[in-house]
Amino acid sequence: MNSRLLLEALQAAETHHASLFEEVRTRSVDIRSGMDNPLLTAHRIEIRQLADQFLAQPIEALPFSAFRLFQVNGSRKEFEKIYFDRRRRLAAFAIAALLEEDAAFIPALEDIIWAICDEYTWCLPAHLNVQDSEEEDDAPRHVDLFASETAHALSEICHLFKDRLDPQIVKRARHEVIRRVLNPYMQLKRVFGWETATNNWSAVCAGSIGMAAIYMIQDSRILMPVLNRVLEAMACFLEGFTEEGACLEGLGYWYYGFGYYVYFAELLKQRTGGRVDLLLVEKKAQRIAEFPQFCFLQENHVANFSDCGRTSGIQPGLFSRLCQRIEQLRIPSLSHRSNSIDHCGRFATAMRDLAWTDYALLKKREGLPLRSEFLQEAEWMVSRCQVNGKLFSFAAKGGHNAEPHNHNDIGHFVWIVDGVRWLEDLGAGLYTRQYFGDERYSILCNSSAGHSVPIINGCFQSEGEQYRSQVVEVGIQDGRDRFLLDLRQAYDVPHLHKLERLFDLDKQQGKLTITDSYDFTESPTSITERFITLYPPEVGKEGEIILSASDGQKLRLMYDARQLNAAIQTAEHLDHSGNAETVYLVDLKSVDTARQQVISMTLEPMF
Repeated sequence: MNSRLLLEALQAAETHHASLFEEVRTRSVDIRSGMDNPLLTAHRIEIRQLADQFLAQPIEALPFSAFRLFQVNGSRKEFEKIYFDRRRRLAAFAIAALLEEDAAFIPALEDIIWAICDEYTWCLPAHLNVQDSEEEDDAPRHVDLFASETAHALSEICHLFKDRLDPQIVKRARHEVIRRVLNPYMQLKRVFGWETATNNWSAVCAGSIGMAAIYMIQDSRILMPVLNRVLEAMACFLEGFTEEGACLEGLGYWYYGFGYYVYFAELLKQRTGGRVDLLLVEKKAQRIAEFPQFCFLQENHVANFSDCGRTSGIQPGLFSRLCQRIEQLRIPSLSHRSNSIDHCGRFATAMRDLAWTDYALLKKREGLPLRSEFLQEAEWMVSRCQVNGKLFSFAAKGGHNAEPHNHNDIGHFVWIVDGVRWLEDLGAGLYTRQYFGDERYSILCNSSAGHSVPIINGCFQSEGEQYRSQVVEVGIQDGRDRFLLDLRQAYDVPHLHKLERLFDLDKQQGKLTITDSYDFTESPTSITERFITLYPPEVGKEGEIILSASDGQKLRLMYDARQLNAAIQTAEHLDHSGNAETVYLVDLKSVDTARQQVISMTLEPMF
């Protein structure tokens, strides 16, 4: 859309500025009147409990000792725990003040707004460079993900509560939003790095700033150039998805980035009286909206390649709005709902869960079909089937080793039977300075050492876009799926001439066979087939390793004991929350040094 059309659309609806996001007020009245909606009832109870918990606790200070830890040793969690608790408090009090009659929530909301306005910077230390004195002076006006989100949250609260909050609170919050975020964005003579990013940053930052600007700037002639800049960043964001709509950052970042794309798109649609509708105009956005249908494997289990969690609930507000707009969209089980306010206190998501959730529609769209699918550009394959009453899910990937939030994981796979993730992707680790620095691939979950892929001549996969796979064959049939990948270029091993990995899924018996075919120009020093699991393995009879779950389910990994020697190691993985868990590395090492080798291994449940 050109500037003239955008300006005309904004001017045509300028007088309706006061009614923006009115649906949240309407929904709040409905809930207080006893609206029967199990998802919103759970949302209200969870919010009230969290708000009551925060009422009983003082606002925790953000000390310099916590702020400086990232520069000292790379640790993020100490500062971020306090920072995010403040945002969770803000969201809880705002929603509780909408839903409850308790008079205590408005003063509590005012206090947390005041405290946030006092913060040195709204950015995280991990997103700042304060080693340079000039850059340190700019820290209060640096704009990152969370400065942008904070600006949106405060501007939306001021809009919704302008008649209930003390005028001094509203005035100060608006002043800080303008000083810290809108002015730097509007006056900067150069672009922020995230404006041209093709990942979640462009959508979250630009979308949050765009929504803040819509609330804060009624004059369409001033607002239009700001939104033009936002729309340019949103176009860059969409470029980061494959043409089929896949998010290589994983489902968690789909929620984050695409969520803010939708939040902004819907507010812009309101602000222009329906004349600008990004979800209607951008056909690629509609394909992106369908990505969760691909990566949910069964119930709340996902194909969690990259920095992604293994399980995920649905965000009912976002999915409700997308289901309203996209007729063919379906969702996984409603039994698993995301927390009303997540660990980062994301205000936009929590408010739209309140305003947009349509239980009847979600119930109508619930349930994903048992089918196999392939994303050609992403090189992801997913299979779902049922055998003897048990659900089987398989996901494998090719791609390259310079993807967003990259893990060196070409040829890796996940195998789930009836809710048990037997062969695992560890997902995101604990975020630290080292995690995003030169030491990234020394961390187990990012290295191919922490994935179910071969180790050749003692070498793991290398990082970089040149380290990639090629899809040789994809076969999807009623009883059998085949996925053949050429993995030779994933390894910096000079004498490796050929490496093909075949996934052969027997959907009648629930058996998965992995066959690796090697061809070397010189005899290899070693070939090790590695498998990653969180379930204790033990060597059974010859050529068999048994994995056991606590509920009594068992899985058999079968191999040729004349060809392979089995060894089991343990390693420690720090998950995204910083919790330690034991990882089992099952290694099957070839006893042969022949230049040509074919190695097959089969996974099957023990019914």
